[in-house]
Amino acid sequence: MKKFKFTLLFLGLFAIYAPDIQAQTKPNVIVIMTDDVGWGDLGCYGGGVMRGAPTPNLDRMAAEGTRFVNYYGQSSCTAGRASFITGRIPVRSALSAVLVPGDPNGLSKETPTIAEAMKKAGYSTLFIGKWHLGDKEENYPIAHGYDEMYHMLPYYAGVYAYDDKTLHPNFPSDDAEFLKVWNSINLGEFEGKAGQKAKVVKQKVGYADLATVDDEMRESAVKYIKEHAKDSKPFFATICFEKVHNPNNPSPRWKGKSPGGGNYLDALMEMDDNSGQIIQAVRDAGIEKNTLIVWTTDNGAWVDAWPDAGYTPFRGMKGSVYEGGFRCPALAWWPGHIKAGSVNTDMFSHMDWWPTIASIIGQPVPAHESKDNNGAPIIFDGLDLSASLLGTGPGIRQDFYFFAGQAFGAVRVKNFKFLFTAKDSWLGSDKPLKVVATYDLLWDPAEHYDMTFNGAAPDNGNSPGHFSGSDNGWAGMYMAPRVMKLFEEMKRVPNKKYIPFGEGLPKLIPEDYK
Repeated sequence: MKKFKFTLLFLGLFAIYAPDIQAQTKPNVIVIMTDDVGWGDLGCYGGGVMRGAPTPNLDRMAAEGTRFVNYYGQSSCTAGRASFITGRIPVRSALSAVLVPGDPNGLSKETPTIAEAMKKAGYSTLFIGKWHLGDKEENYPIAHGYDEMYHMLPYYAGVYAYDDKTLHPNFPSDDAEFLKVWNSINLGEFEGKAGQKAKVVKQKVGYADLATVDDEMRESAVKYIKEHAKDSKPFFATICFEKVHNPNNPSPRWKGKSPGGGNYLDALMEMDDNSGQIIQAVRDAGIEKNTLIVWTTDNGAWVDAWPDAGYTPFRGMKGSVYEGGFRCPALAWWPGHIKAGSVNTDMFSHMDWWPTIASIIGQPVPAHESKDNNGAPIIFDGLDLSASLLGTGPGIRQDFYFFAGQAFGAVRVKNFKFLFTAKDSWLGSDKPLKVVATYDLLWDPAEHYDMTFNGAAPDNGNSPGHFSGSDNGWAGMYMAPRVMKLFEEMKRVPNKKYIPFGEGLPKLIPEDYK
């Protein structure tokens, strides 16, 4: 009889605590993706108070977790998000150029995503915020592995501000033919669940809405965390703020609050606060030891948009293949698993989160040569860097390829960076180099000194660096095998065909008319 009572007691306790036990076997994962934040904007990267915008929440996240200093996004919004979602170099999926309204390109059904993998691993999946991987329903998050989405906006902030007469007094609002095209653009805000038609929450998002939309995203994220904290299933949440892409329209809570003044710094403090409230919601729910939070941004700072722009100490900016276009701030937080206050110096990228998280939760890591959702061969570029993240081993990423739009521009191998085109600004012209420029990023992270003998230079324009004083042609032996490998792969397993549009439209102009 006593044995029978003990069995009943055990079963009762198991029934009570089983959800927590199951949740602890696989951590919740939250990824916060911001927009255009500069490498030097946060206090933990030398900015913060020194930039005129304290960032106490993200500084605390860095103090309690790890700060990456050798981390790569991509050169622009769409590419940065695509690399995280697909774990691949964006050009492979025709997602390396910035998507604009009406763009025929977008995330396609055959392309595997991290959300699909997390769903198969038993996770509830959530998307909130800016998407920028296509403005048609077949491109939406809920068509690519996310169970539900809220405040989904297809585009960057600028699109929603184009017809604001204060910002753009010359917008042709009296041109009926133009307005017919303009009004056909998808400028809405959406929510929905997988398997159902997306619901239009707001038919047209405007510049005024940008003041509150990130606050609304944060509120929905906090609500979701509270509601799902004790679920038997772990959750995977991707939260993508519109801030701080220009034109910034700070929340009324933060307007005029930054010591440095101006919309950008106000918005930077707003973004820090919203990120902090999400982290605090995890603490308040008591699930911090079972939740991995990743915070980063999509691409380098868009310096040309100053003063409504971020800061980077590196050469170049968003849209270029110099370090300033790709090097991004990134933080990871998982109390009890990631060493507090650590600095990760290994090469890491957006592409690496899928395989890294898969390894952590005990799921198969995608092979380099994989299959898409239709069974066709594809190349997967992300690497399992869980040992680097958790401090149990060294990083294994030894190279990284740089594309700006559809164009290949550089490759990094260990500490050496090899540049094929010189382009310091996003909207500037590419200048092919007659001789590949070479930089040692340990000696010269700002890419000021080209190691190539005589100094590589384009046919027109300035040299990509000063002559360093000696012939270092031997460094090319690092570069050639990596470049040959990439293009042999692309020949064997072709990239998805990109349809010229928006950023790619100049390629449609016949050479005779250029």
